Amino acid sequence: MLILIGSLRPAKIDGVRDALASVAAIDPTFRHARIETTDLTEIAPRMPMSDERILGGARRRAIALTRTTDFVPGQTLAVGVEGGVHSLTLGETRTVTLQTWAAITDGTAWGIGAGGSIALPDTIAARVIKGEELGNIIDELTGESVRGTRGAWGVLTRDLIGRRDAFRLAVIAALAPFYNAEAYR
Repeated sequence: MLILIGSLRPAKIDGVRDALASVAAIDPTFRHARIETTDLTEIAPRMPMSDERILGGARRRAIALTRTTDFVPGQTLAVGVEGGVHSLTLGETRTVTLQTWAAITDGTAWGIGAGGSIALPDTIAARVIKGEELGNIIDELTGESVRGTRGAWGVLTRDLIGRRDAFRLAVIAALAPFYNAEAYR
């Protein structure tokens, strides 16, 4: 099985690898999956600001991968993963959360999944709403480049949950129709 990933970011690739290893423990089809990565930065949304836009970005990545010469319908899985923020109002309180989504297709069927959610501190949320990219803010706050590795997830949870973990969960959820097909018929 060939798995195409629409990113070169280490946290995204490692999250997909970790998800595949977990799934391979219950479905031997995934045990010898070969992974190829493609840089799709040019089609990725810049700091998507809603679940719909985050998932839409993941889906656009997967669709772009289905148009590559390596993609064979039914034999290849195209994996798009995306992170962003989502704003919701609870009573009179506005909360901005960090989200991760995955969209996966074999050319016919689709699976989607989310990788958790964490509220952003108000000071960071305000900057994001004004248009600053979360990765730049987190890099500034830490004094180092963490966007492709620990990310905001790692910084906000003191590395109890990393960016890689969030993508791992999203991919496991999105793969469910492929490793648990009976439940999705």
